[in-house]
Amino acid sequence: MTALPLRDRENLRVAALRELEILDTEPERDFNNIVVLAAQLCQLSFSAIAFFDQDRIWYKASTEPGLAELPGIHDLIWTADDIIVESTDTNPLSGVQYLLKSMPALHSILSMPLVTEEGYIIGSLSVGDTKTRIFTEQERSALLMLGQQVMSLLKVRKQRTELIRAERIRGNIFEVLRSIFTNAVDAVIISDEEGLISQWNPRAELMFGWKAEEAIGKYFHEMVVPERNYDAFRQKKQAFRPDGLIPSDNHKHEFIAIRKDGTEFDVAMGVSPAKINGQLYFIGIISDITDRKQIATELDKQKEFYENILNKIPTDIAVFAPDHKYLFVNPWGIKDEVLRKYIIGKDDFEYARYRNRPDDIAVKRREQFLEAKRTGKEIRWEDSLRGPDGQVITHLRRLFPVYDEDQQLSFIIGFGIDITDRKIMEEKQDALVKQLSAQNAQLLDFCNIVSHNLRGPLINVSMLVDFIEESQDVQEQKELVSKLNPVIESLNATFNELVESIQIKQDLEIKSEPVNLNDCVQRTLGGLEIEIKKVRAVISIDFSQAAEIRFPPKYLLSIFHNLISNSLKYHAPERDLVVNIKTKKSGSSIILTVQDNGLGIDLVKHQENVFKIGKVFHRHPNAKGLGLYMTKAQVEAMGGKIHIESAPDQGATFSIEFINQIHTDEENIPGR
Repeated sequence: MTALPLRDRENLRVAALRELEILDTEPERDFNNIVVLAAQLCQLSFSAIAFFDQDRIWYKASTEPGLAELPGIHDLIWTADDIIVESTDTNPLSGVQYLLKSMPALHSILSMPLVTEEGYIIGSLSVGDTKTRIFTEQERSALLMLGQQVMSLLKVRKQRTELIRAERIRGNIFEVLRSIFTNAVDAVIISDEEGLISQWNPRAELMFGWKAEEAIGKYFHEMVVPERNYDAFRQKKQAFRPDGLIPSDNHKHEFIAIRKDGTEFDVAMGVSPAKINGQLYFIGIISDITDRKQIATELDKQKEFYENILNKIPTDIAVFAPDHKYLFVNPWGIKDEVLRKYIIGKDDFEYARYRNRPDDIAVKRREQFLEAKRTGKEIRWEDSLRGPDGQVITHLRRLFPVYDEDQQLSFIIGFGIDITDRKIMEEKQDALVKQLSAQNAQLLDFCNIVSHNLRGPLINVSMLVDFIEESQDVQEQKELVSKLNPVIESLNATFNELVESIQIKQDLEIKSEPVNLNDCVQRTLGGLEIEIKKVRAVISIDFSQAAEIRFPPKYLLSIFHNLISNSLKYHAPERDLVVNIKTKKSGSSIILTVQDNGLGIDLVKHQENVFKIGKVFHRHPNAKGLGLYMTKAQVEAMGGKIHIESAPDQGATFSIEFINQIHTDEENIPGR
């Protein structure tokens, strides 16, 4: 085992000495008796007990009165051997130099070290004489025994000191406990295992009206509990275990107590077992909770009153704690009573998990909650959820933070108002506004077309009529009248097209029916036979994927006529016209495409105007700007969509989606 360094060992030695609390103490008879006995046993005039402090030598007892302490460190602390100096003249050992400094007249010395149980030398017991002499073995043994007696005395002294200190502390604690018992704001009643009262503090006197001398020695229940409740109280007491341990539900309970004058009041009592002098006692601390019970009752009434009101308000109402846990939800918020009770003390995330629903709504509500908490202001937003019947229900939700008098957040109130009907009405109004706006635009375009397409022919008619009236030649009049016919026919055709374009928007009763696409397109091609031959057009038809659709026949004929006639009108003169017409299936829809290699349309410039009324993109004597407008109107009137892909001199491809054309067996299962 490695020895401790010298400095560390010295520190431990000094600590062992000071732990004995002997240094700088008053003279004590026991130590004085030992030095006197040592001197007598050795028949010498000098004896002393010295202790070696860190930087001094201090005498506890000596036969030489007034022996002063000496500075310095004694060499004796490094050896456990006794030191014998029979002649200071011939054997001047340094280990007893301190004695020679204190008593220069000494010529012979026997010094016995005082050693602790841990082996630390803390002092010495020494005897000496002014004459030179030889010490016997008996004297050495006697001095060794007396040294051991000094160590025993130090140990007993330390134990006695600790006992005195502990007793003083216990006394202080007892005084503190007595002060607490006497000045407690609650009644403190101590009773034994049988329930007999042994202590009754002043507060108990005030609370129950009985003086301590009246209550002590009586049974607890007789002094505190109304007689009608004796049995219940005794049953409560019987639940206590013999070892004094009390069931967890019995540590504190509330009951009705009775005063000396017979009046009753509400109390709360906490019970603690205690062993005092080996006997089991129960310490009861009783508080008068009459005011608290009255306040609680009043609060319960207020809570019931307000909850009754909140439960009857026809809107969602919830109250949240600062951590976003639900404190209250009325039946309008959650109709299912089981779910309504479940959510109290939980948040939207826990509720979503419980209902096996996605937490996206919970995430959004948490964001709104934190925003209300951060700003301290009302937060509004709209929540849309799909109900059991599949209908989307929209609520306007609001959060109001509520703060206490210290400006600490108490809770947040949430309101939710069903605005589904209002949202539907707003959507209808928006749709109506859009419809009116579109109709106004159509009316303006219609006026422009009427002005543009009918003004010229009408002027021609007016001029021809003037010429007829002015002419006196019958033959000339006949020629002029014959010129009126084509003008009138042109007017009639233009007028009919305009009327038809308006009727599409108003034709609410038109019905879809099965239409064979090939029959319909062949009728269209037959009507355009002359134009087709004139431009030597090659028309390819492929209805192999879908040969029939459900659609109004007159609309479909009009669509084919407008798209194919446009291909013929706006063909590229430098190449033969090729038109490809085909269908394909896409989900429950059928897509019809009409593709040509004609002049095309610059969609970079005209994307927004392709399907507007009165818009033309190439010069042609028969261009009126009605065909594509009517086609789009007819397609959209039946819920479909039309799309164009085109570029200058690259031809054009029109794609029309006819919806709800393909029905699966699954869709026909009843109840789905």
